[in-house]
Amino acid sequence: MEKVHIEKLDDFAKGVTRIDNKICFVDKALPLEDCEIEIVEDKKNYSLGIVKNIIKESNYRIMPLCPYYDICGGCHLLHYDRQSELIYKEEKVLDLLNKFAKIEKINLKDIKYGNEYYYRNKITLHGDKNKIGLYQEKTNKLIEIDECLICSKKINEVIEKLNKFLANTSCDIKKIIIRSTSLNQSMLIIDGDISSDSLKEEFSEINSIYVNKKLIFGKEYIEEKINDLTFLIYPDSFFQVNYEMMKFMYNKVIDFYKENPNLNVLDLYCGTGTMSMLISKYCNSVVGIEINEDAIKGANECKKINKIENINFYLGKVEDKIDDFKDIGSIIVDPPRSGLDKHTINSIININPKSIIYISCDPATLARDLNILKENYNVLEITPVDMFPNTYHCESITVLERK
Repeated sequence: MEKVHIEKLDDFAKGVTRIDNKICFVDKALPLEDCEIEIVEDKKNYSLGIVKNIIKESNYRIMPLCPYYDICGGCHLLHYDRQSELIYKEEKVLDLLNKFAKIEKINLKDIKYGNEYYYRNKITLHGDKNKIGLYQEKTNKLIEIDECLICSKKINEVIEKLNKFLANTSCDIKKIIIRSTSLNQSMLIIDGDISSDSLKEEFSEINSIYVNKKLIFGKEYIEEKINDLTFLIYPDSFFQVNYEMMKFMYNKVIDFYKENPNLNVLDLYCGTGTMSMLISKYCNSVVGIEINEDAIKGANECKKINKIENINFYLGKVEDKIDDFKDIGSIIVDPPRSGLDKHTINSIININPKSIIYISCDPATLARDLNILKENYNVLEITPVDMFPNTYHCESITVLERK
């Protein structure tokens, strides 16, 4: 056991301390706490610890509402009060930008946030015979759950019903995905050995049921509505998990194109084409590129449903397709956590659009990319968005303008 003082939180919401001048990261410790910790991993340059006893507790520590918090690992900050979590995320974004982007004056807007619970529209559960739940952190040990506090109430209704149904069912569940929308529609995707007939009978209120990648009930997709447009979500389609914050982000981008109309826009990593379609009425043309086949299928169908004619969607890797497009006035990028690859970022610079909207889910890779783009572009503003409350993740929207 070691007695330590926690200095701050790192980028992954672990407490930071030092033992004999060696940095130690302590799970679920908070800034300015004095703790007794146990070292669980001792590496050459750092160690990992867990709290065994809190000697001096932070004023901002709260009792987590989730009974699975200490074992699940899906959330990281349920023990931190809400306002402190938001301040942590703002400071994290600013620190990473200062460290890696090296921009002289950063116009960082106040973080935008919404509901801290019941916000996720998708969950992945694991199975063991007729039991379902989440894996204990860093293990394959199944933790059965009755409810997930960060998932939508519709998803939790399905979890509750699944638990009752499976308890009296002979089956072997491998994985379950549940999706929901603000229209109260839901999708159930099951991988494993289970009777399709009994599922159809018991879960007839669900709009779409897949077993082992085969549609056994309902439509191939569920529907979502954003502003005045309808979107189709297929089993493998990417769709933002937080509807409230997604709408804020998309409306902020829409406002940009209202003020900067009639551009030819390239939407990279476009997913189901949500952003492309929402901005299309203010643009001359929009091109979307996406690697996921389900997403492009949904995007093309949505384009017809919403009667939009100035968009073209292309299936493929962004880095393989981007060089096919010229005369682009603005580019939207919403890359994975890894950020932009070197070829894509060089291609963007060569295309030389007037503006870039960068939607990021990792401020570290955003800062790395901005450090390159700042040679050709001014960073007008960066708005942090709390897309994933109770976790260390933070989304952001950056607006760049050509010098």
